[in-house]
Amino acid sequence: MKKSTKRMVIIGFIVGMIITTLTPVFADSDFETDEDKYITLCSSKSLSQSQQNICKKFNTYLKQKSKEVREDISETKQDISETSDDINAIKDKIEKNEQEIITLEIDIKQLEQDIKDLESTISQKKELLGDRLYAMQSLSNSNDYLYFIMGAQDFTTAYRRAKGIKELTEADQEEIDELSTQYNTLQIQQNTLQSKKKKLEQKQEENKTLQKKYESLLAKQKTSLKNSQQESSELSDAQKEIDKNLTRLFEESLKEQSSTNVGQITKPSNGQSSTSSSEIGIKIANKALTRQGCRYWWGAPGGGYGDGQGLDNSNAQYFDCSGLVAWAHRQSGIMIGRTTAAGYSQSGKSVSYSNLQPGDVITFSYGGGVAHIGIYIGNQQFVHASGSGSGTRGQYANQCVKVSSIAPGGYWYNYMYNCRRLY
Repeated sequence: MKKSTKRMVIIGFIVGMIITTLTPVFADSDFETDEDKYITLCSSKSLSQSQQNICKKFNTYLKQKSKEVREDISETKQDISETSDDINAIKDKIEKNEQEIITLEIDIKQLEQDIKDLESTISQKKELLGDRLYAMQSLSNSNDYLYFIMGAQDFTTAYRRAKGIKELTEADQEEIDELSTQYNTLQIQQNTLQSKKKKLEQKQEENKTLQKKYESLLAKQKTSLKNSQQESSELSDAQKEIDKNLTRLFEESLKEQSSTNVGQITKPSNGQSSTSSSEIGIKIANKALTRQGCRYWWGAPGGGYGDGQGLDNSNAQYFDCSGLVAWAHRQSGIMIGRTTAAGYSQSGKSVSYSNLQPGDVITFSYGGGVAHIGIYIGNQQFVHASGSGSGTRGQYANQCVKVSSIAPGGYWYNYMYNCRRLY
């Protein structure tokens, strides 16, 4: 590398370091804790260049946050949909439970009546058995058997005692056996009744819990959705306001810069005759010159990035180096495709440096392949979209469409790769 080139690279590095040192660094955490402060700042009518840079970063932060909120909204809507489906499924389950509850209530009612009837029957039988026992012992003028049997604490004990009295007649024993059977039936029915009542309570509680759980979840999700939609709306409004303000400031800076821009070319330079070919070249160069001051945005226009403006939009505002070349040609009626600087370095026809005319393109390589391109405008100058590649998205005023020198010995001259004519 020549000494002059090394010197310029070193100077550029030092300047870059100085700029980096002097420029405040703002982390996203600053934006998160002070959103209102930055919204107010970035909506101001007057902003310094440093403040504009901060606001560009803040606007990028807002866009990212807005995207995340929209994703949250989408997920919450999906959750609500799933919860609604669950609630519908639960309603079916509740309805099924309700049918079981109705059946249980009918069974319980019937059991209660059966138990009531059986208790009445047992009571009558006990009374008859008591009368018989009393009559059986009247001859001995004693109530011992009656007290022994009827004084038992429970029917099981009474039954066991009665079965042990040999003096009881066969008919009495049969009556006692039947009474025992009825007591057992009563016990089973009472247990069944308690079981069904417990099951009934469980079903009723299950219905209540299910409904409450999912209704509460749905209410929370709807509240979350409402809050997210409100936040999304506020972020969108703030972002639009900041975009509008930054655009206004950008347009004002373009007007200020226009007084120092290189003017339009009116005739071929270097004494060349005015042919249709050179007139097309002048038209291409002039189209590119109208974009002076427009900011560098990697991939724009027509590359799927930037502001979305295509190559056929005469008012496109953002460009990368190959985007400017494609746009200027398309605006001049030369329908070339959108490719890279490396792609254009192999397109069209070769032109020597000494035979350059306005509209020809010049490609540049820094040792790792062709990486930059511009349009020659005459007088050893070219117009190009100058930026730092994929990391630049319109946030730097000095990275823009500008005119630079390709005079021998200069910075750009030292990195020239080849010259081409694409029309």
